[in-house]
Amino acid sequence: MTTDTDIINRALDILKEAEISSVNDNRPIARWMKRNFAVTRDALLEESEWNFSIKRYSIPEASPKPVFGWSRAYTLPPDTIRVIPLTYGGYSEGDPIPHEVEGGQILTDARAPLNVRVVVRTEEYDRYPATFQMALSARLAMGCAHWLTGKTNFAQIATALYREALEKAWLSDALQGSSPRAADNEWVNQR
Repeated sequence: MTTDTDIINRALDILKEAEISSVNDNRPIARWMKRNFAVTRDALLEESEWNFSIKRYSIPEASPKPVFGWSRAYTLPPDTIRVIPLTYGGYSEGDPIPHEVEGGQILTDARAPLNVRVVVRTEEYDRYPATFQMALSARLAMGCAHWLTGKTNFAQIATALYREALEKAWLSDALQGSSPRAADNEWVNQR
């Protein structure tokens, strides 16, 4: 079972540093990782529509209604990191739904229920593909390299490894699933 400590130790491997046994260790690097791991993970999840971190929801209308600008509000699930652009039917190729994301809600004129796809916080590290784990480890190494080693070349190495790992993670993620489906809009469905 993959843990946050496993991902952190891969980052330390990149920097040729001794591993930690837990983020609760009293070593300065363990404290740095404990402070920075979650935000680094969430930032990487937010930057792309990773297949393993997307969830679909059908959200009921919330109250109260927006004071102005929109006629309806929908409360986002608590694990949401980012809303994927809304479309009618919730499909990526569907017609866009005008909306704003504000204060943990989606504001729109679209009727309930609202089908949404969102990027969620995923703390089950076994669900992370190996390429994503490598990108996260390299990003952690990039973030602490100069602080930990005092050497610019380690920061440069970690940055290069991060870019390479991120590219491989994007490619692997993009190759999953089938070809894009035809737009699911009323005109196509009536045809």
